Amino acid sequence: MNRNYIIIILTLLFNILGISVSAQETLMDDDMAEKEMQILRCLQRASVDYSAEFDAEQFGLPAPDTLHLKNEYRHEVLALELCPIMPIGVIICISGVDSPSATAYYGHALEFYKLGYAVVMVDVGGHIKINDKKYEEVSDVQAITDYIKSKLEYTNLPIIAMGVAMGGTVAIRSMIASYDINAVISLSAFSSFEDYFAFNRTEAEPIYDLPNGGLDMIADMSEADSITLSKLCHVSGIDHRPVLLMQSRGDKFVPYTYFNQLVKATKMNTNEFESYVAEGNEHYVCGDFLNPASDTRYFYVLQRFLKRLTMHIPTLASRKLEDASAI
Repeated sequence: MNRNYIIIILTLLFNILGISVSAQETLMDDDMAEKEMQILRCLQRASVDYSAEFDAEQFGLPAPDTLHLKNEYRHEVLALELCPIMPIGVIICISGVDSPSATAYYGHALEFYKLGYAVVMVDVGGHIKINDKKYEEVSDVQAITDYIKSKLEYTNLPIIAMGVAMGGTVAIRSMIASYDINAVISLSAFSSFEDYFAFNRTEAEPIYDLPNGGLDMIADMSEADSITLSKLCHVSGIDHRPVLLMQSRGDKFVPYTYFNQLVKATKMNTNEFESYVAEGNEHYVCGDFLNPASDTRYFYVLQRFLKRLTMHIPTLASRKLEDASAI
């Protein structure tokens, strides 16, 4: 629905209600201003106040190391690291826009840790562009992969990026941007707000309730080149590396039709592709994100995918948390 169409509808409505021309103009200006503000709120950089944060001790995990890193723009990247004895891989767990906090990955970290994976959990910046009109989340992830590559314990181990919602998108885009990432696990991914908005207008079924501004207005705010660069349908950079895409069929935030489009594009660019579809409307796919092993179907697919990546790496026959936390 473009700006002119909105104005025509509002004008007809106001005429029916007998509202004066000057009042019509004021109300239409207010309406468009509110829609512009909705879009701006989606695009602006802001610190996120997560509704829930968790502690490693709640999950029986040792206290993580807190990493203070810098991305290429010299902005701080904070991350939490858990490393067991003899790690067999490293999983970077990436937060979404406003939920969940990276600490919500502790449930996954517990299971990964028991399997022998090191875990680095990060709250990336909001899904925005700042001074130079570039998204920074991929740079945040690159700062973490640079750190991983610098550690002797992680030499020659696979690096897997995992994220949910916007974090799932960042995981894919990070793989496209860098060969440091060997595989991706992406849950309920969408690309940029701009791309999501455009898809919603033209292809989503049903149409989701998003701001009714025009694409030209969004392009003016965020620069047209960023729209092209952010689209997930441009996934040729995956270059035949393993990808696991996960989605719930009734997700109320990311349309299932969008997931199908992403699956189709990804299959064209890798032979090592897996997907998992959950019934219902679980935005985080797993029935209990804090306790992933309780969702047996979800966790089986996740564990099987990880084992494929590390089947040739020696590991302990039996790994216990107390053994790893004793060092």
